Amino acid sequence: MSGIFVKGFTLLEVMIALFFIAITMGAVIESGSSAIMRSSILKERTIASWVAQNQLALYRAKKTWTNISNKSGVVEMAGTSWRWKMKISKTDEPSMRRIDVDVYLADSDEISASETGFIANL
Repeated sequence: MSGIFVKGFTLLEVMIALFFIAITMGAVIESGSSAIMRSSILKERTIASWVAQNQLALYRAKKTWTNISNKSGVVEMAGTSWRWKMKISKTDEPSMRRIDVDVYLADSDEISASETGFIANL
């Protein structure tokens, strides 16, 4: 009598394989969600940096000379409202001023970007 033997996996082997697949997929999903979060933070910081650079450029374009002052405002960029604060301070060189700009999301107190520039009294 010759019989046909069917070779296959036992239930235990299948369960162990599924366990390892589940662990691997969990790690892949975690890695993907972490990358998405980092991408979102990078986008926020990039746009905030552009807001700060724009404020520096606008101040320089006015060619206004002030001693020490603080300015602030709100702008919209990329569909988001941003608050900026500018601090103008003296430097060791009397004909130069330092300009520090901090940018925040409109509803946050955490700095998203900071830029520093200088302006000369010509």
